Amino acid sequence: MSGLEALGVAASVIQVADLGTKLSVKLFSFYRQFKNADESFQLLSNEVALTSAILRELGDNLKDEKLSKLCSDEAFQILERVLDQCRDVLKQIERLVGTNAQSSKTRVKQAIGKVRLVLLEPSLNPLKTNLERLKSTMLLLLNVIMFAGQVRK
Repeated sequence: MSGLEALGVAASVIQVADLGTKLSVKLFSFYRQFKNADESFQLLSNEVALTSAILRELGDNLKDEKLSKLCSDEAFQILERVLDQCRDVLKQIERLVGTNAQSSKTRVKQAIGKVRLVLLEPSLNPLKTNLERLKSTMLLLLNVIMFAGQVRK
């Protein structure tokens, strides 16, 4: 893979990391909006934030031409597939939470929001599991790149 293609992949990784960071903030705000919300929303927010941090670190490493040359074409293909899956999971979470993140100023809206929280949680669990799996794969790729860079030195 050429250096220009590697930079394109790195930019895509950082773009998804930014999406995750924004979503993490939205999830945290959503959790804080409903004082009695289940802690699973806070845990999901933390999971998204951690995944975004790993993505950002991976993107920063891929920007380094020396490190990106250590990656095989197959590694980049795997990364692109994982990145697409990660983007899909983040967008699904954003869609689910986005429909419920309306401002709740009246008591009726607050009550409806709390009922939606209860209904929403089971649909977020499989997404959280997918995100954890994808995060592990990206962390493995990041560690392999960093290890290869150290061995090369």
